[in-house]
Amino acid sequence: MQHHDAENPNGLPVLPPPNVPTFGDSSGPMKLYGAITDEQLRATAMAAQAFKNRKRLDCCGAISALLVPWAAFVAVSAIGSFQLHYSAPVITLVVLTVLAVASLGAAISAIVRAATGAEKRFYGIYMPVAVGVCVLAGCLLGDINFWQFMQPSYQIDHLATYTNVDPSRQHLWSGDTRPANGGRYQDAGKIYFSQNARLDLTKAASFKDGNLYCVAPVVDPDCKKNCGYDFWAVGMNCCSDLASDFRCGDFNSTHTRSGLRQVVNTWRPFFRLAVVQAEGMHGIQARHPLFFHWVEDPVYELQSWKLSGYKNFMIAMVLCFFLN
Repeated sequence: MQHHDAENPNGLPVLPPPNVPTFGDSSGPMKLYGAITDEQLRATAMAAQAFKNRKRLDCCGAISALLVPWAAFVAVSAIGSFQLHYSAPVITLVVLTVLAVASLGAAISAIVRAATGAEKRFYGIYMPVAVGVCVLAGCLLGDINFWQFMQPSYQIDHLATYTNVDPSRQHLWSGDTRPANGGRYQDAGKIYFSQNARLDLTKAASFKDGNLYCVAPVVDPDCKKNCGYDFWAVGMNCCSDLASDFRCGDFNSTHTRSGLRQVVNTWRPFFRLAVVQAEGMHGIQARHPLFFHWVEDPVYELQSWKLSGYKNFMIAMVLCFFLN
């Protein structure tokens, strides 16, 4: 038996009161499902538009910015460091000067355009500035490497080699002997002395002008009179300024009988002054003094100079790549 509500005695469906939202009402809670969908669509559209408007990576520009300044450094440093600088110094100077001025001008122009807003592209500013810095660095480091290692080795390669040279006496065709004359060996690059040759450390001397320029004569100890003192072993900052204490090169090797010519022109006057002091201190005379690095193996020593130059070039090349 069914019981009916007093307000609905017939058991008919009850209609909602007025102003009460229904499921089909356009402003009802069910419409939230449609609102959420609209918001999702709007967010998706905005994300797509942002994806289209994003700044894309310029791969070509990035690779060029990495390689072009580095290549400029390598080329300029190689021109300044190696054979071209020795064989054609004037051409090398002109080429490096033109490259340095042009790259510096381009770098300054890029900085000015960036400051005035005329150039807003990153690579348009970075590229000329980086190339300018690398060219200037290559000129500087290449020149240092050349004069410190490569130029002395190239110059000695172009000079003569003498063997079995008596450092104290000159033997004439007539059988007579005279004091050794350095004037006969002005073009010597590598020199191998006779078996009896030694350094006379008791007659060493030095001259100080900021650096300490050290000298010691190469002699034949068997020569007792009428001996020459025109061959000198030299070095920098390897002796004492108060006593005859020469410690340059292979001074303590009993097998050393040879030398490599000292070819740095700016050092030669100071070594000459050290020889003058030795003449005054020890009562000897050097008419045409020649200066050598006292080494056991001149060929090996010369190769080590070249390898040091190549090594410095490679290190600078690698550092430039990673710093760039």
